[in-house]
Formats: sequence, structure tokens, C-alpha cells
Amino acid sequence: MNPPLHPLVVHAAVVFVPVAMLLVITAVSWRRVRVQVGAVGAGMALAGAVAFFVAHRTGTALAAVVGTPYEHMAWADPGLAAAIVFGVLAGGWYALLLLSRRPNPHRALRPAARWTGVLAAIAGVVGTVFTVLLGHSGASSVWTGITAAGL
Repeated sequence: MNPPLHPLVVHAAVVFVPVAMLLVITAVSWRRVRVQVGAVGAGMALAGAVAFFVAHRTGTALAAVVGTPYEHMAWADPGLAAAIVFGVLAGGWYALLLLSRRPNPHRALRPAARWTGVLAAIAGVVGTVFTVLLGHSGASSVWTGITAAGL
């Protein structure tokens, strides 16, 4: 038995992006846990972007075999873009946060870290919304058999 890679890697994206969003929002808004939780949140956001990319590639390959779930594929590109933006902003925020905590940081680093964190949190919410829409349409197409081959 040789299961396709797409259903396996999709679950990583579906877990990483929403959990990373919660962690980044927590870290951005709660100073006491910012560094520790922020590291995990930024790492998960980047891992979610990678998982989304792999899921996108393997989904395209799977569609060539089983048929094209058109509604699901319509969400794929915006979902991938949102996950990448979230990963980049979360990683950038965490890097700015660490730089701003060094001795004698440039005075622009703290506001830059703060606003990048806010943007990362917003991107996390958008990424999570796209993840839910994409995941729901994918699950619906699997469980109802709606593909080009199944019509």
C-alpha cells in the first residue's frame, strides 16, 4: 500500500498554521512569555508555510491522478500565499524582537518589532481563515467524491 503524500502533509499545515497563530498572538500581546512562546510560534509559522508549500505541490500531483476538486483548488493559491506571508512576518517579528533585546539596540527596532508582531498576528488570523476554508473544501471533496473524475 502506497498512500499519496498529500493527505499526510496536509495535516501538518492544518495543525501548524492555526496553532502558530494562537502562539504568535499570545507572544505579541503578553510580554512575560514573549521570547519563549514567540520562538515556538515563529518556528511553527515557518513550518506551516513549508507544509503548505509541500501540500500545494503534492495536491497538484494528486489532482492529476484522481481528478480536480475545483473549489478546493480555488482556495489553494490564496491559502499558500497567506501561509507564506504569515511565516515570513512571524519569523521577521521574532528576529526583530531578539535584536531589540540586545544591549544598545537601535531606537527603531522596538517599534519595528511591535508593528511587525501586530502584522504577523493579523496575517496569522488570515492564514488560519484560509486554512479552514481550504481544509473544509478538501474534506468535502474527499468525503463526497466531488472531482472531475467523480462528476
